[in-house]
Amino acid sequence: MKYLLSLACLATSILAAPAPPQGTFEWTPTLAGYMDVVFQYIQQAKAGGASPTCDLSKAAMPVAPTPLPAPSGLTLEHVALGRGVQNYTCPNATATPAAVGAVARFYNVSCVASDWADLLPIMPNLALQYPLPSDPNAPLEPSNLALSTHHFFSNTTTPVFAFDAPTSPDLGTIFAQKTSSSDAPANAVVGANGQGHGAVGWLYLTSRADTVGDIKAVYRLDTAGGNPPATCQGQPSAFSVDYAAVYWFYK
Repeated sequence: MKYLLSLACLATSILAAPAPPQGTFEWTPTLAGYMDVVFQYIQQAKAGGASPTCDLSKAAMPVAPTPLPAPSGLTLEHVALGRGVQNYTCPNATATPAAVGAVARFYNVSCVASDWADLLPIMPNLALQYPLPSDPNAPLEPSNLALSTHHFFSNTTTPVFAFDAPTSPDLGTIFAQKTSSSDAPANAVVGANGQGHGAVGWLYLTSRADTVGDIKAVYRLDTAGGNPPATCQGQPSAFSVDYAAVYWFYK
């Protein structure tokens, strides 16, 4: 069943973000839950609630099951919703899939993190249910989020975060390295439509010396999907698994 959701103009006029979906989207429980929270904020705004500030000093990261190092002495600069794929290779049918990086587009959710924190953990699951826009520079629906970052790997161990889109904040290009990790929570979304092999881990990344800009640390949290099957049985030599996550950037 599909519903035409036409409240985007109303929500946008009351809240700077997030806007409900524009156009026709397949109804899912995740979308319904997201819309319920959005509508609650709309009602609060109508009743004279506090105006959004996009003040990142108010944003608080979730705590990983195995706590990650705190960003002591650092300042939160940006929060982004990542949507893309984790890439794997299989040398033979009896091997375990080997991670060889990821490719993703990131979308600006800084205001969501600061003003509507209970929407943030819903968003990776919601993003996982829908494909990326065909136009690489288009905003991400159904939340109308602006593109902020391109994520890829320069080699199998070096994640790169490039703030190179027209709508990107001026945060340079981060070359990072994994410093600490935690398994995702037991209730993390395993994959799109509840089908998959689990959520990739939560990460604490630190910037390398070749980073351009002032970002010192990146956290990957609230992951959804991305894990490969346990073995390479029946898999091609190279394959990708859809994932989404929330990334926090500190300088």
